[in-house]
Amino acid sequence: MEDDRFDRFYSATCCALKSIQKLKSKYMAHYGLSSAHTMCLRHLDSAPEGLTRTRLAKLCDIDKAQVSRIVNELCSKGYITEPDSENINYRKRLKLTPLGKDTAKEINEIVTKVHSFVSKDIPLEELMSFYATFDLICDKLKQAENTL
Repeated sequence: MEDDRFDRFYSATCCALKSIQKLKSKYMAHYGLSSAHTMCLRHLDSAPEGLTRTRLAKLCDIDKAQVSRIVNELCSKGYITEPDSENINYRKRLKLTPLGKDTAKEINEIVTKVHSFVSKDIPLEELMSFYATFDLICDKLKQAENTL
């Protein structure tokens, strides 16, 4: 019984992740962005005061080296800006440019459309319970990494 639940959980999360990756690729190809670029833009959009590279890495669950590559690419494409006044890269607050804000708005509309499609037949209480349970499972899996 326990093994069946784990197999079901594993299969469902893999299926969901593959579908999310395909959707991100499908919709982000127009912008020439990857899913990591997308997540960075979305997090920056929800932080008008800006975010440091360190905070962005934590929010996107990616390493600092990848954040550096993504930030450089997003800067060169004109989506984000980085102030020159501070000396240390990981303390600078990255912010969206007007192009970045417009693009993040479009991306957020796509995310809302997909989320609405996926969750329209699920009552809000069930969704809230699912997300709370899934967050707990993720936390416990991280604990298992360090404990078992």
